[in-house]
Amino acid sequence: ETQPLIDLTSPALTMVNNFTQKDPLRAHFETTIVDALKQITSQHTGFILVVDDQEKLLGIASSADLQSSKIMILAQRLNISRAEISLRHVMTPLSHLTGVSMQSLGYACVGDALQTMEQAGMMFLLVTTAHNEICGLISAREIAKTLQIPVHISPIAHSFSEVMEHIEHPH
Repeated sequence: ETQPLIDLTSPALTMVNNFTQKDPLRAHFETTIVDALKQITSQHTGFILVVDDQEKLLGIASSADLQSSKIMILAQRLNISRAEISLRHVMTPLSHLTGVSMQSLGYACVGDALQTMEQAGMMFLLVTTAHNEICGLISAREIAKTLQIPVHISPIAHSFSEVMEHIEHPH
């Protein structure tokens, strides 16, 4: 039984990682990137949700974030070793991600979701319930892999101070 082919015109819902169906991988923000990468690899997933002490969602880190060449630069800048870098240093905070409702995705195709991410400069699109709770996400990398197409997404800085703050002194 081969999987039906997915293309840009397929329903966007086909690319949703639905957290109600499959519990996503979660890790505390102090988890080292080395440990997080081990978890991601063993779970065969492309991302990990970053949570605080109360299990509240803070952000997302992709496997690419955890293996980025920027990590060495970040370590030098923070004056710590690569082994000391934790998820809080590399995650994309929730505030930088856009959410779309599961309901509105019902009318969208994969191409729409990808275009939204490209325009916003985001690798992930959060999926929310009618009550605005996060219930899933769409990954641009997963779309690229599934459709075997290149994805060109450049992160967009919201302000210069934000860039400096994020680089020099992550919270």
